[in-house]
Amino acid sequence: MLTINIKEKKYANRIILENINIHIAKAGIYGLVGKNGVGKTTLFKCVLELESYIGNSQINNVNIALQNVAWCPTEPSIYKELTANEFYDFYSHLLDFKKSNNKPIFNVVDDKLIRDFSTGMMKKTYLNAIFQKEYPIYFLDEPFNGLDLESNYILIQYLIEKSKESIIIISSHILDVLYNNCEEIFVLNNNYISKFEKENFNQIHNALFA
Repeated sequence: MLTINIKEKKYANRIILENINIHIAKAGIYGLVGKNGVGKTTLFKCVLELESYIGNSQINNVNIALQNVAWCPTEPSIYKELTANEFYDFYSHLLDFKKSNNKPIFNVVDDKLIRDFSTGMMKKTYLNAIFQKEYPIYFLDEPFNGLDLESNYILIQYLIEKSKESIIIISSHILDVLYNNCEEIFVLNNNYISKFEKENFNQIHNALFA
């Protein structure tokens, strides 16, 4: 059970989020959409306690922290003077978890310095690091950005399999991917959030652009 309750989040005197209530009771893929600047990333950061806010966010009645959920920002911070293998080790030590024996989902050159990687290869490296551990919840902010067509396919297939046991929340501007794979989609607009069930996904465009 995931419960997000953001009573208020503001910067100076500007309210960014208000009366945000999200309840997700079962595993699956869930979408978060909205125009640029409406607060999608801020919502994620509040949930993860990376931003202060009035409210609370819990999984199974335990406060959410970076140690018990997965988090992939739009532009992940990654140490470029490490190799991919060194970064995987660093990431597991940073969040204090034992790596699983799962094979990385993306093929990345293990012994090459990350500074020589393309943007897409850096994103793959970061995602590989995240997926070293099994999490009950995954927060993914624009995870498809920077990935090529094949990598996007690999990622969504992996997430579909992962969603059988975990809650996955994806913020993305690629609406077709969300429409095809989400149980529910949450639309953030004018500080508030609306929930759309699968049978009502055709109303989302109106909610966003009307």
